[in-house]
Amino acid sequence: MRVLFGWEFGAGLGHLTRFRPIGDRLVAEGAEVVLALQDVDRAGPFLDPATARPRPGYRLLQAPRWNIPSDPAVRKIPTHSFADVLRIIGYGHQGGLARRLTAWEGIIETVRPDVVVGDFSPTLNLAARGRVPSVVVGNGYTIPPPGRPMPPIRPWQDSLERFSLDHEAELLDAANGALRARGWAPIDHLADAFSGDRTFVFSLPLVDPYARFRTAPTLAPFNMPRGIRPRPWEERREGGVFLYLPAGHAHVKLALDALAAAKVAGEAFVGELPAQARPQFARPGVTLHGEPQDFATVMPSSRLVIDHAGLSTAVAALMAGTPQLILPWNLEHLVTARAIEATGAAVVVPTDRTDVQSLVNAIRVLVDDRERAARAEAAAAAVDLGDPAAGVEAVVTAVRRMAA
Repeated sequence: MRVLFGWEFGAGLGHLTRFRPIGDRLVAEGAEVVLALQDVDRAGPFLDPATARPRPGYRLLQAPRWNIPSDPAVRKIPTHSFADVLRIIGYGHQGGLARRLTAWEGIIETVRPDVVVGDFSPTLNLAARGRVPSVVVGNGYTIPPPGRPMPPIRPWQDSLERFSLDHEAELLDAANGALRARGWAPIDHLADAFSGDRTFVFSLPLVDPYARFRTAPTLAPFNMPRGIRPRPWEERREGGVFLYLPAGHAHVKLALDALAAAKVAGEAFVGELPAQARPQFARPGVTLHGEPQDFATVMPSSRLVIDHAGLSTAVAALMAGTPQLILPWNLEHLVTARAIEATGAAVVVPTDRTDVQSLVNAIRVLVDDRERAARAEAAAAAVDLGDPAAGVEAVVTAVRRMAA
């Protein structure tokens, strides 16, 4: 059995941490897994660290890429539905979409998989549709409900602006134009490109932006940190603050400045930070770790976590019953941040009004806020990640059956 795993959009590691346990199970059963990744620099978990060659059972290919705008001004463009997000990426350009369909089609013809497994890979889903059995995995954000128009991506929004509806119609026309040019059947709704023959949504309802629109149940995430338990306030580090932000976050240095100026017991880990750049991020009085920290240890021992609402990080802090000061980085982070804030366990900082002194003030207040700590501990009791093996088993079983 040969299985093609494809990843097209998204910058986080969550896509690959979903692939890894599924792929390892299939490889252990004798399958060959071919990875087509939009960012091969993230393929480390599947490679021999000494040679950078794939581990036994795996092959690695470069997936088609999109020229995602890096201009900070892009983040100010209103995005109320997934169609708005895709339009910024360029998904409404029929020629660009057609070329990437051709590239995915070429990968499928070269690999000749028995089954395709896609994570945030709508173009791969379209290329495989009706030609190769397909499985889609992802979190709530990356899989809008199929068979209907796109709902608002912001759960606090009841209806969409006219421009969002127009964008969806524009993108659907572009996608169907590319499909019809190949003699392939069109899709009824843009959201249909994000599902496969079998679709598995791994999300907690709390942080699923489409929870109120789903007709099928979601599964508990299996790629979340485990074994995290709250600790009593008295057992936590006095003034203990743990900061976790990615190196590319627009306000990471500002947040480190604030952590140092707050004069608390600060620890920090900056994700994906090259060793040679560490001196630029070091701050007096702040312990800057060079390696990822064990969330099950550092979060329950802290009295405040500063993060960007990456899904795993925010849920880990929630499970630890630790209040959060959240600086969202993009729309997905904002949606997660607002959900955590609604539990009373977090304060969300508008990134367009961020300055060092306001962050210093917030850190000093939150690190000693016993009332918010009590609300965070209460919120932790409501988090149930279920059985992680069950989700992996569900996907592997579906792949086996479809390959047969």
